[in-house]
Amino acid sequence: MSFYKKSILSLLLIALSAPSFAGFSVGATRVIYNGNMKEASLSVKNTEDSNVYLIRSWVSSDKAGEKVPFIITPPLFRIEPGQDNAVRITQTSSSLAQDKESVYWINTLAIPPASKEKNSLQFSINTRIKLIYRPTALNNKDAIAKAYQQLTFTRSGSAITASNPTPYYVNMTKISINGKELKEGYMVPPKSSLKIDNTPMGNSIVWQAINDFGGLTEKAKASI
Repeated sequence: MSFYKKSILSLLLIALSAPSFAGFSVGATRVIYNGNMKEASLSVKNTEDSNVYLIRSWVSSDKAGEKVPFIITPPLFRIEPGQDNAVRITQTSSSLAQDKESVYWINTLAIPPASKEKNSLQFSINTRIKLIYRPTALNNKDAIAKAYQQLTFTRSGSAITASNPTPYYVNMTKISINGKELKEGYMVPPKSSLKIDNTPMGNSIVWQAINDFGGLTEKAKASI
């Protein structure tokens, strides 16, 4: 640890949607943790030729105060230039819902070596990807593949509500209403709904979804 300064003059945490940045990358855009698994793994790579990184990893929740039922090992390690490593994600509690998916976040913070130049900024890179827990009983490939097509929509003024009757999270992307594309994507929770404000007026919506492998599904279309 003496290689790294105990305090950094300025620490900027950059939250990324992509799994790579400035010489550091992780091997997936999401991790699916099936209920019958003992553990899952995620590869981490230092793509630089000279810089060493100190890697810190942890699982977090969007719900304030929730005790996260997963741990990552090792939580802290050093990765040499060009080196590949892997972290293991392990479930620590059996309290998760068994009738629908649950979502958490895998955080991987890459801390670079201290600069030899005085008063220089040090940048730590935090890559954040989804960790989706899928109960064993829901591991149905056909149902998973078709879940995004089950969404229904209603409108109230400039807002629309997307309703998801399935037990799976649906990550909507490439959304357009009457041909006008929305700037953002949305994650619709299982057996629930999501309100999307300030949408273009229209009664026809087209969307795609991000699948388990980070790819895009075929387009789906519905009336609002």
